[in-house]
Amino acid sequence: MKTLLLNLREQAFYCEYIERAAQALRAGELVAFPTETVYGLGAHRDNAKAIASIFEVKKRPEEKRLTLMIADPEDVKKYVDRFSDTAKILMDSFWPGALAIIFPLKDGSDVSIRLPDNEVARDLIHAAKVPVVTTSANISGHPPATDAQQVLMDLKGKIRIVLDGGSTRYRSPSTIVKLKDGTVEIIRRGIISEVSIRSCLENSFVKV
Repeated sequence: MKTLLLNLREQAFYCEYIERAAQALRAGELVAFPTETVYGLGAHRDNAKAIASIFEVKKRPEEKRLTLMIADPEDVKKYVDRFSDTAKILMDSFWPGALAIIFPLKDGSDVSIRLPDNEVARDLIHAAKVPVVTTSANISGHPPATDAQQVLMDLKGKIRIVLDGGSTRYRSPSTIVKLKDGTVEIIRRGIISEVSIRSCLENSFVKV
């Protein structure tokens, strides 16, 4: 497979490149793109072949989950049927931003969602018009990619498109938290510290 590197700093082609990447996602291809933290690898959530590919390409253990990335705060309501006060506080305080939240669902399952603070990521999700799940754009166990060349080092020839938006702002992964029974569990430490999360919630008497 030939991997296309599309330089988004060529402003005259920005919209065209975003649409090409969106078309690739709709067709079940994998696309790498920048966020404010590290480069993400996106796939169409409802395309079984694309989901299988993202695990195969990354050599990712099947038990590790993917995160649904959304483009607007209101989009979360498409996937989550109820919101605790804790969830509302976290969303209001840290979205858009480097916090993925694992929400409990009525059927007993859960879903991980993040609203990135990155224009490219949000533009791509808007343009795709399909649910996009993501993980970091690197081979599992390798350092996360913070620029397009690092993505190519791991994934060239294995994915369809890399959107080159330059180096990421924070160059470190997002934080992941899980909500359950009124508590907040830190699943992965990242840019947003546990201290910041505790401080945000302390006035609400939320146990972290």
